[in-house]
Amino acid sequence: MASTNGSIETAVVVRPGSDRDLGAVVRIQQHCPETAQWPLEDYRGYPLLVALIGAKYAGFCSWRQSAPDEAEILNVAVDPLWRRRGVGSALLNAVVERAHGDIFLEVAEPNAPAIALYRKLGWVEAGFRPGYYNHGTVNAVVMKKRSW
Repeated sequence: MASTNGSIETAVVVRPGSDRDLGAVVRIQQHCPETAQWPLEDYRGYPLLVALIGAKYAGFCSWRQSAPDEAEILNVAVDPLWRRRGVGSALLNAVVERAHGDIFLEVAEPNAPAIALYRKLGWVEAGFRPGYYNHGTVNAVVMKKRSW
């Protein structure tokens, strides 16, 4: 795939994140107002995945195994410059490969592009949380998928 600057883009690579990646995670988070805006330190408490295209950070996902047969995606974001290039799919698939049992996530009800992506990847609606986001003004759709 050719990029806008004429160079050839490489495939999305997802790897475990570390402290050295946190600056990039915060930058991506700041460019994505629809994602939860976590303090930097909060990422140290959970497994973190980062997605790269070439040497550029394209997205991240924080998640946890909340029980032996249940996991939860806590925060996920794709930099707007890298959307619609498979980054979100790669991150979600990487969690499915690592987690055990049912995996849950919440998504803002108005975030139709994210909901469409989750459905495309086999996630199903499992519930609804009224007023979950933005100080009680935005509802959340709870979605789940079974890991391998």
